[in-house]
Amino acid sequence: MKRLLAIIISYLLGGILTGELIAALSRVDLRKKGSGNPGATNAYRLLGPIFGVIVLGGDVLKGIIGTLIGIWLGGPEMGPWCGLAVIAGHNWPLFFKFKGGKGIATSLGTIIVLVPKTLMIVAPTWFLVLFLFGYVSLSSLVAAFTLPLSCFLFYPQEKLLLVYGILAFLLAVYRHRSNIERIISGTE
Repeated sequence: MKRLLAIIISYLLGGILTGELIAALSRVDLRKKGSGNPGATNAYRLLGPIFGVIVLGGDVLKGIIGTLIGIWLGGPEMGPWCGLAVIAGHNWPLFFKFKGGKGIATSLGTIIVLVPKTLMIVAPTWFLVLFLFGYVSLSSLVAAFTLPLSCFLFYPQEKLLLVYGILAFLLAVYRHRSNIERIISGTE
């Protein structure tokens, strides 16, 4: 029962969209302007760096907390499942008609708790791709691709962490479908 409760709490926590809270305070509808995404990148573009950092920090923090809830309530083996639940809650929030963000910042929070060594590959990859190509979406996708590879490299005996890395990568790809289409067509 505790494990199911942990997953539900993590999912609901993920559904608290920091971008929506900041948008409400600043009276700017992130869903109707810019990319239409309630995430840190759109908040940064529309509201400036301070609000972008606040949204980023809030979304990372809920990834951390959601994952820790799983570990606290269900033990270490529940951390990855609750990490995925908090990402899913961010991507498809109950409170916002299942229309959420892309889940990258929230995924970062789960990575910090579950597989911090992977950041030695994931983070530089993100920054390098952003520097070379200038697209946050492409940076996020390439970094997400390196996550399962990094999990395998740094945590070879932890099969559950590899499953987590693969599923987190697939969630990122699924949520970035429209970005992938625009990248391929050269309109991103």
